[in-house]
Amino acid sequence: MLEKLINTALLGTDKMAFDENQLPESLRTILGENNGVDKETHFLRTISLVSLYEEAGRKPQRFSGEFSEEEKVEQLATASTKMSGILNEILDIQYYFRNDLLELWLEKLIENQQIVSPRALVILLNQVESLPKKFHPKILKVIGKRGLYLLNFKTDKITFQNPENEQIWTEGRLAERREFFINLRKENPTKALELLESTWKEESLNDKFAFLESIKNTFQASDSAFLANILSEFTFKTKEKKTQKECRTVAVGMLLGVPETQEYARTEEVLNNYFVSEKGKGVVAWALGKEQKIIRLPETEDDFWNVNFMLANYGFEPSPDVAIFSTNQQYWLACLIEVLPFEFWSKHLERDIENTLQYFVSEDFVVKLEGKKTAILLNALIGNAVRHQNIVLAKALFKVTQVKDQVPLLPLLSIADKEQYIIDTKQLTNLPILEICFGDWKGTWSADFSTKILRECYAVMIERNTFLPERLGAMMAQCLHPSSSNFLVNAKVYPVSATPYYTNYWEKHFVNSIIKTFEIKQKIAAG
Repeated sequence: MLEKLINTALLGTDKMAFDENQLPESLRTILGENNGVDKETHFLRTISLVSLYEEAGRKPQRFSGEFSEEEKVEQLATASTKMSGILNEILDIQYYFRNDLLELWLEKLIENQQIVSPRALVILLNQVESLPKKFHPKILKVIGKRGLYLLNFKTDKITFQNPENEQIWTEGRLAERREFFINLRKENPTKALELLESTWKEESLNDKFAFLESIKNTFQASDSAFLANILSEFTFKTKEKKTQKECRTVAVGMLLGVPETQEYARTEEVLNNYFVSEKGKGVVAWALGKEQKIIRLPETEDDFWNVNFMLANYGFEPSPDVAIFSTNQQYWLACLIEVLPFEFWSKHLERDIENTLQYFVSEDFVVKLEGKKTAILLNALIGNAVRHQNIVLAKALFKVTQVKDQVPLLPLLSIADKEQYIIDTKQLTNLPILEICFGDWKGTWSADFSTKILRECYAVMIERNTFLPERLGAMMAQCLHPSSSNFLVNAKVYPVSATPYYTNYWEKHFVNSIIKTFEIKQKIAAG
């Protein structure tokens, strides 16, 4: 009703009349008592009345029962006033610094098997609606019986609490079910797959694709039996949906990563025909008559390298860009390089990983784009390292790629290697790179790396008068080594050229917030 009234107001009552017969009888009676006023006033009264009517329908009825006088005895001890009071300090700190500290504080209370004091309980419950959903289970563990009772008046406790596993799986939305499935895969991959199998037949095609993508991101060899069983569902059809083909591509791609599967064996048997020996290039190799293995692709389509076979068996389509892949065969080779384990290519080319990589980025697989040489298989090689978590290949790729191409490989590095990479490539203040490397990490940087990043931030802001995002300060507060406090104490000494705007920003969003974070962390640890 209200929406129709708003549309009438936007167009004007002269152009669009509102039919009051659509209103409930009780509202029509009240409006009838207001006859005699002009049309605009009557219309405004109608809007006001309908607005109040709809708002009243969203509010619960007045409580008419009796309040329980039963004392709610808490089973857990109440945290000290000092520990509970830390919540106020956390909420007073800059926004980007807040959530990590709050999570640390909640985890400490749970570890101590304590609940918050009544005063802190009210403050915490006033924050629940603005906090990420991941905090809900932890909050429920520290608010005690009084908190659970009060939660009924603050929010919908049913939606606030995590529903039972079965309820999420049977009634949840796709995003919720995917999140639950991925989390369960981390804890119990066998149970997660059994759960998916139990409802697989009832899942829609789009949902099946979503779950296959989730499996791909957490794939392990034990998933192969499930994938082999469901693969026939995605058999090629002349007029098939795009999602049908995508499901086939994802499922076959995972099976090709496991040498024990039929898909791997069949592919290896065919590809064997295209590994041939030829004399090595260069004067020395020619003089010695030394031969080496290479891949010789057919110049035209054959029984294997053809559109129908690739689409039906792997879900690979023709080359999307003839400037990069001059033939479909080159593009399909790139697709196979990404999904088959890199050891497959090393084995059949009879080279170690580094030399196999060098072959794939050699002149045989290079084209000129806008006057620059481009290795056409590079993205596939990076994709292989990421898909198979191949750290040896990733490290070899760092030697033959530019910084802009190395971003997908960064999560594969150890923390020490990430720190060294950021130092070597001068990315100390590059927030997107730092977030890729340390975004979900809860550890502490080395003392040397912490000092270097602090010095660089100081130089950028105070000496070069360049803005740095507040979120960088929040990440530093989370990861800096405790010894960094020595640097921070002296970080308010500025050169004559320093600009007040940058010194004030530096102190507020970096120095003071980081020092305060350190202090709060120490108080939480002591609690």
